[in-house]
Amino acid sequence: MNGIPNRRKDSRSAHKPAPRGPLIAAALLLFGLMVQCVDLRAELLFRSAEQKNGQQVWSALKSYGNPSDTVYPRTREDGTLVAEDEIQVFLQGYITAEDVYALKMMENLIAKGRQKIAGNVVSLASNGGEVDAAMELGRLLRKLGVTTVVAQGEQCLSSCVFAFMWGDRLTVAGPIGIHRPYFSSTREVPDRRAYYRQLQKKLQEFIDELDFPLSLYEAVMAVPPESVSMLALADLKRFYLVGMSPSAQDEADAASARALGVSVVEYLQRKAASNPSPATDPGWQPYEQPVPDTAGRVVEQKKAGAEGSGANPRTPGSPRASF
Repeated sequence: MNGIPNRRKDSRSAHKPAPRGPLIAAALLLFGLMVQCVDLRAELLFRSAEQKNGQQVWSALKSYGNPSDTVYPRTREDGTLVAEDEIQVFLQGYITAEDVYALKMMENLIAKGRQKIAGNVVSLASNGGEVDAAMELGRLLRKLGVTTVVAQGEQCLSSCVFAFMWGDRLTVAGPIGIHRPYFSSTREVPDRRAYYRQLQKKLQEFIDELDFPLSLYEAVMAVPPESVSMLALADLKRFYLVGMSPSAQDEADAASARALGVSVVEYLQRKAASNPSPATDPGWQPYEQPVPDTAGRVVEQKKAGAEGSGANPRTPGSPRASF
């Protein structure tokens, strides 16, 4: 059984090491969920605001994985010494734990005053990846208090959604897609069904932690892993995947009421009188931020998934849970 010991108790095993089967299977569960694709891993990318001919322009794409891109103070092409950058931030491609390290590096640079995010916006474009990494990315994004965006021409599928949904505000102009997770390994693991139930519980608790409705979890689990369900605008609103969650909205309403010196009731009355119609909901307006010229990577990722490859791009055939 591929080195996984039997879990049955044996009186002769009193002095033997504890069975490793449950530990191995649990490790597989916690190691991460992955999407079907053969694209390279994701990169956390950024552009710096620069001045050319008296006008602000954005630099070529830089990577937090490239040490020379994150050295400060740095010197521009014109010789100007730069201590702080205004940046645009993009997460694109297959999500792994390495992207968590990159985001922590960005968080550190922001804390040191070396970088600040233009518009407080992070743009995501990914067909998925390791869900544990996506969840951790999301938690870091929530600490930064950013708006997460799926821009026009991009898409956020599978575990990407679990990073996107942590934004203080969610802006959607490209497709959002979901499906239920699966374990990619064909290895015979004791109590595989029990571990899948643990996985289901983990996802359910994660969604509840963020104040998203149970119906989102149910919608995710209803889609077979070989398929992707693209969410309509009505679904995005029903699952709170556009705009703000109820608890975040309540907090924002209270803060706005305090700033105006009125009660929450009066503020909500004023808000209702000036609310836009659904057709002009600002949460669904196309986002105008320029998209990096790496969108082709996402297109190739989608193409690979459509061809039915289930291989892990970094460790083919590895026994991980997939999303």
